[in-house]
Amino acid sequence: MRSDRLNSNSGDYGETNQKIVNIDVATYTVLAADSGTVYDLNRAAGIAITLPAAVSGLVYEFHVGTTFTGTLTITAASSADTYQGAVAIHDKDHLGTVKALNENIDTDGWNFPAAADYILTMDADTDGRFIGGMMKFQCISESKWVLSGDTFGDGTATHIFT
Repeated sequence: MRSDRLNSNSGDYGETNQKIVNIDVATYTVLAADSGTVYDLNRAAGIAITLPAAVSGLVYEFHVGTTFTGTLTITAASSADTYQGAVAIHDKDHLGTVKALNENIDTDGWNFPAAADYILTMDADTDGRFIGGMMKFQCISESKWVLSGDTFGDGTATHIFT
């Protein structure tokens, strides 16, 4: 079966498959050796994730596989390892629709970390903790993570960085 071959990393289709790791525990520390991994977040009660020390070239993706009722945090290893980039929060009720950017919709928003921010926190429905969100953390220097992503929330979007 073709899907078996694609998942086998046999080389027939190249070594492009990403490692997928299910996280269903309260705390999880990401390892530098696991760069390139997609983490599927599946603990509704909340997960506290700690990234490894910033090293240029590390990259991780996080998929919200289960809607959170608790808090999701993704924290850099050190307060000196700060975040840049943007994470969008889209209202989950807009699924299947198109919204023009000039409609003054306060339920959709973009989050930009401040210069010293190193913690992402989703602790409310307005923060993008609904199923289907995806965020990428890519380290571009010994102290800088660049984030990108699209998440799904409910209600007026709020700020998720500290």
